[in-house]
Amino acid sequence: MKKENNITECGRNLEQSIDFEFYKTLFDPVRSEILKFLAVQGKKNITEIAENFSQDRSVISRHLELMNRYGILSKEKQNRSVFYEVNKELIIEKFETTSIELKKFIQE
Repeated sequence: MKKENNITECGRNLEQSIDFEFYKTLFDPVRSEILKFLAVQGKKNITEIAENFSQDRSVISRHLELMNRYGILSKEKQNRSVFYEVNKELIIEKFETTSIELKKFIQE
């Protein structure tokens, strides 16, 4: 029973230390493709993004908003358009933090 409690506690600690929702958002297949597109192409608006994907513009828009909510993308309004770009610093920071936290759990 003690071993099960340790496993449960370790799992809770891991979930608190690592932002799993961020990674679920990041690694969705469509969102990963959008991220790659923006990483190569740079800042683009919804029209420029959507014309490069088979999904409906409204679906792409929802993906972009979710990625913005988790900080994967930043958005900037310019006149009537909203431009999205990769938030490189935050993504790198999340990966570094995750690596540090995973090392702690593995070494314990």
